[in-house]
Amino acid sequence: MSHGENHQEMNKYQLKKLVNKLEDIRGRNTELVSLYIPAGYDMSKISEFLTSESSEAENIKSKHTRKNVQAALDKISRRVKEEPVTPENGVAFFAGNVSEREGRPDIQLWEVIPPQPVESRRYRCDKEFILDPLRDMIVDDRVYGLIVADKNEAAIGYLQGSSVKTAYTLSSNVPGKTRAGGQSAQRFARLRKEMLKSFLQEIAEKSKNAFMGKAREDKLLGIIIGGPGFVKDKLVNDDYLHQELQDKVIANKSLGHSGEGALKELVQKAEDAIEDSEAVREKQIVNKFLKNLKEENGKSEYGLEPVVKAMGMGAVDTVLISEDYESFKTIYECPNGHEDSIFEEEANISDTKECPECGEDMKLEEMQDIVDFMAEKAEEMSSDVEIISTDHEEGQRLMNMGGVAAILRYRIR
Repeated sequence: MSHGENHQEMNKYQLKKLVNKLEDIRGRNTELVSLYIPAGYDMSKISEFLTSESSEAENIKSKHTRKNVQAALDKISRRVKEEPVTPENGVAFFAGNVSEREGRPDIQLWEVIPPQPVESRRYRCDKEFILDPLRDMIVDDRVYGLIVADKNEAAIGYLQGSSVKTAYTLSSNVPGKTRAGGQSAQRFARLRKEMLKSFLQEIAEKSKNAFMGKAREDKLLGIIIGGPGFVKDKLVNDDYLHQELQDKVIANKSLGHSGEGALKELVQKAEDAIEDSEAVREKQIVNKFLKNLKEENGKSEYGLEPVVKAMGMGAVDTVLISEDYESFKTIYECPNGHEDSIFEEEANISDTKECPECGEDMKLEEMQDIVDFMAEKAEEMSSDVEIISTDHEEGQRLMNMGGVAAILRYRIR
């Protein structure tokens, strides 16, 4: 990380890739260090803090763990000393032993200059890296709608990435089963029924306010409903919800309680439905590409070179890249100033090649991961990039077709 203005911020896709990589790393013991530093933080104070943490680590009983923690802290400490000023959005460091073999440590350091500001200083030494603050930065603006209701109260909110936000909390005036004196049983039952009906209408109305805009922008991934008792079922089965929202309901879960506190419980209960709907969305994108291909309407391209060419023309709406696809863009230069760029798998990349123009030896000057290259191009051209899992049949079909495809805005040939 160089000084001041030269900080190279990661884009969303680069960050997503790194987070996936860091997620897979597990320490043998609590020896993986995560440190988040907000912008403008006094780096000399961070240096002091790391020194004191390192001397605290002397108390760790296990010799291996003690050595690994101190080595990780030392790596971060050296980096911090080189850097008197934090980058504009702050910085995060992750360091620890990634070696699979006991007693043969391999201490690695990752430095992240994020695309959004680091909110607060956080430090932890654990068996895994603390990645939630970064996960929240790679979340797109698509959401799941959440509704929790029983006859007394309701809460309406969103799940965006891993964070749950409340949009509305409502409470009803539906009386309990015990009657007010002097009212006939029938009249009381009718009154309860009317009040429940108007409460359900209010929930439906507020849900419409909360979710309809997102639904119309195609950014509502699904609606999850929950609560104790029958009210959650009535909301769906008796057509209180607006039809467009009704079609988006992906799960209805029984919960122990209602109200705002139950929104998080609802998300936990509906984890499977959320994962399924992510897979469904990926399948729909691949199927859209395949449908265009079948109809021969000219709005699909596949293969790296054709897709890159279409991106250069600004014709790409969405790029599809298989998560198993690995390739790099390489740039070679020769002494006579000629440049050549090719896409290669890492194993096939050599340090030199013959210049096609003058026959001199060309040297490898630059190597860029394909996802990073595509992401930069996509940002320039306002295209979307979708990383497609190979856990489902459609994802495997994409990989079998070369791993890179695009849905075009218009036909180009």
